[in-house]
Order: sequence, then structure tokens, then C-alpha cells
Amino acid sequence: MSEDKDKPSESAPATAEQGASDATGQDDSTGVTTASAPPAPEARPSAAPPPQAPPPAKKGGSSLVAWLALLLILVLAGAAAWSVQQALFREQALLQRISELESVAGGEQAELQALERKLQAELNGAVQSTQADVQQQAAELGTLEEQLQRQGEQIAAFSANDHESWLRAEAQYLLRLANQRVLMARDTESALALLQSADAILRQLDDSSLHEVRAAVAAEQAALRAVPQVDVEGIYLRLSALVEQAGQLRIFQLPEQEQRPELEAADDWQVRLQRGYEEAASKLSDYIVIRRRDVPMQALMDPQWEGLVRQNLRMLLEQAQVALLSGNQTLYAESLQRAQHWVAQFFDTDEAAARAMAREITSLEGQTIQVVMPDLSRSLNALDQAVKKRLQQGGAE
Repeated sequence: MSEDKDKPSESAPATAEQGASDATGQDDSTGVTTASAPPAPEARPSAAPPPQAPPPAKKGGSSLVAWLALLLILVLAGAAAWSVQQALFREQALLQRISELESVAGGEQAELQALERKLQAELNGAVQSTQADVQQQAAELGTLEEQLQRQGEQIAAFSANDHESWLRAEAQYLLRLANQRVLMARDTESALALLQSADAILRQLDDSSLHEVRAAVAAEQAALRAVPQVDVEGIYLRLSALVEQAGQLRIFQLPEQEQRPELEAADDWQVRLQRGYEEAASKLSDYIVIRRRDVPMQALMDPQWEGLVRQNLRMLLEQAQVALLSGNQTLYAESLQRAQHWVAQFFDTDEAAARAMAREITSLEGQTIQVVMPDLSRSLNALDQAVKKRLQQGGAE
């Protein structure tokens, strides 16, 4: 504030000098001094006016600007210092984060290295196990190749005699199978086909030592052709039809009553008495049947035994079917004879159906279901003897 008070006093000489300059007409901007006309005596004042001091406001405004500039500089310096400090803090935090990430990365790197070592160890173990398996398989393959080679050599060493041995064994098998078909199934057609196949093999061998065998096969074929053919299927179906018919026979049936016209009522008591007597006699005739017979009368069967009679008849017919399939002639005939006895029970109640069934059973009784099968062991025994004789002579192996 002392400096502001001193500044107006210092500006006074300058004002005087400025007045002098203005009096001389010197132009500060051009530096040329020009003479000006002296003022008129009337216009000049009696005394020069005192110099006016410049307004203090201008000097105070420049000082305020300087202070504002200084304040701005200080603010900017503080802001710069704060920014630098914050930058240092961020740099320190970043360095700390980088250090943490490096430590984490180092731990993960260690885990990865441990996992890599583990996987490498497992891979090495798997590779070693696989190599051991491959070596074992290779050894087994080599052994198998050696076995195949030996078998191939054995097969290559087989001669025509070995092939003939196989054919003889096949013929033996066919002859045994033909014997089984005749003894167990009584199937002559299958046995004949098997004998023909065996004879074809023997013909292929073309061996004179098998002449007796082929002769036995030919004789057995002729014996099979001479066996009478039994229509087992047809007889079985006829018996099945009788079984169904047995369930339809009638044992007892009440006679149907005739419808009589109703008579008109009569006024005369004698007429009513006569009609009553006729109605009573008619009703009595419904319960009493008078027949004339030349043979003794047989009592009718009780209806409560109807199921038992039918069941016995069906059981005997089915037993005849079983005997047919097994070729048991005796059982077959006995079953049909007993069935005839039960069919006869229906002659009085269902005469037409019962007598038709009896005729069919009689026809079936005359069927021959059991035939004598030829013995096919001769050809098989002859072939077995030929094979043994050949083995004794060293013909095989």
C-alpha cells in the first residue's frame, strides 16, 4: 500500500514533461519536432493548470491481474503436484498388481509344470504298457503263425488215402443215421434216402473191398421199399373227427308234446264228463310210451351220466391216436373195441349218429398201423469190418 501512495508523486514530473512535449509539438511516434502557432493571448490562461495524476485504478488493476496470475500458477502447481502424486500412487498400485499377477502366474506355471510332469509320466507308462502288449501280441501271433504253418504242412501231407478215410467215415455216419430213423421214428422214406447217399459215397471210393458193403446196402434198400406204407396222417385225422362227433351225441331227450285244440265248453254234464276223461287219457299217454320189441328192452341211460360217457368215449379215441403214432397195433385195436362199447349206449337215444360212428370205428379197426421194419445193421457192420481191416493193413496214417 505504501508503494501505491508513492506512485502518484512519481508520475507528476512525467506529466510536466508531457506538457512540455505537447508545447513543443514533438510527436512521440514519429520523432519530428514541429512548431506550433502560439496561442492567442486571450485563450492562454493566466497560470498553467496543475498536472493531473493518472487514475489509481489502472495501477491497481494490473496488480490484481498479477495476483490472479500468481494464484493461478500456484493452483496449477498444486494440481500438477497432486496429479504427480496420484500418478505415483497408480504406478505403485500397478507395480503391486503386476507383482501379484507374476506370483499367481508363477504358481500356475508351477502347477502346469507339475501337471505336465504327471501327464508325461502317465503317457510314458501307457506307452510302455502298450509296447508290452504289442510285444506279447506279436509273440502270440508268431506262435499262431507257427501252428498254422504246421497245420498247413499236415494238411499238405494228406494223401488220397486220407481223403478216402474221410469218405468212409461219412458213409458210416449215414448208415448209423438210417438205422436210427428206422428204429426210433419208423421213417422208411428218410432211411431210404440216407442209404442212397451212403451208396453214392461208396461208389465214389471205387474200392473192391467194399463190394460186400454195397451189396448189403442194396438189399436193405429193397427191404425198405417192400415195407407197406401206412397213412398215419389220414388215420389220425379220421380219429380226430370221431372225437369231435362224440361231443354231439344225444343221450336223453324228452318228447315234444303235441298241441291240441281247445274244446268249447258244453252245457251238458255228460259231455263235460266225456271230455274230462279224454283229456286225462291224453295226458297219461304223454308219460307212458308203449312199444313192441322182439328183443329184451334195455333201460335208458340216466342223463346225469352223460358227461362221463362222452368223456370215456373221447379218451378211448385219443388213446387210439397215441397208439397210432407209436405203431402199437395191440393198443390201437383195444382202444377202438372199447370205444365201440360206449358208442352202443347211444343207439336208443341217437341211433343214426351212433350207428354211423360205429361203422367208422369198425373201418378203422381193420387198418394195419404196425409194420415190421427191416434190419439195417448188416451194411453198417460190413463197413465197420472193412475199415478195421484197412487200418490193420496200415492203410491210414
